[in-house]
Amino acid sequence: MSSLRYIDALTLAPVPRLDTGLDASLSAQRRAVSRSARAPSDAPAPAVDGNALLSFVDGITPQQRDDVLFSVQLALRGASGAFDRFAQTEAWYKKYTEILERLGWTSEQFAFARYDQQEGELRMDQAALALIAAIATQNQLAVLNEAIQALEKLAEDDKTLRLFDFHTSTQASGNFQIGAVQTANNGALSLALGAFHFKSHDARRRVLFVKWGAQQLEFWTAAQRLTLNTTQYATLRDAVERKLGQEAQDFIADLPL
Repeated sequence: MSSLRYIDALTLAPVPRLDTGLDASLSAQRRAVSRSARAPSDAPAPAVDGNALLSFVDGITPQQRDDVLFSVQLALRGASGAFDRFAQTEAWYKKYTEILERLGWTSEQFAFARYDQQEGELRMDQAALALIAAIATQNQLAVLNEAIQALEKLAEDDKTLRLFDFHTSTQASGNFQIGAVQTANNGALSLALGAFHFKSHDARRRVLFVKWGAQQLEFWTAAQRLTLNTTQYATLRDAVERKLGQEAQDFIADLPL
């Protein structure tokens, strides 16, 4: 099956509806994430994209940023159309990786390992950064740190934080990704991506930033470097955006630094 037919045949999960106030504020923000709304010289803002937090090193163009956001979103929504991202996590990530590969990302299946926290307290943002540091460049790690710090500073009722929490966790389990993108020497896009899922003994908000006791959380982590063949993706761009539809912007919120 060709990639164009593959995209067309994907079943996307129904668009979940947040509360009316948040829906309205995110709709108003669509101008901020459309490529026509950003001057080419603007620094690329990090963004929440469903249950992913993505940041961008200087030099990424608005078009490249959109390509990353929309291709990742298609993988997220396509995987959720096939599997429950909280109850069928392993199968979900296999589908997620399959979709990325069909869009031009080179990747491998995520090899998850349980995070070993024998004592003391754990913050998932700190554990995630420590894992990604092993595969990220200094520039990627710097913008990722900035994005996580900016997300932590948001007020409890901020629309961007609420969007991330909404897509990241449910009851006492969760699934999220954190990554940073930069341009490789050959012009391809390089993404250092951490993937995480967890089960906890209670439900909490702001799951990245609360402290968990060693016996309160089961946390699985994986990380890899992905590369997007931009020439290949350019032939699929219109099909991806057409498949996502207008609802694509309901999943995205820029994160002010």
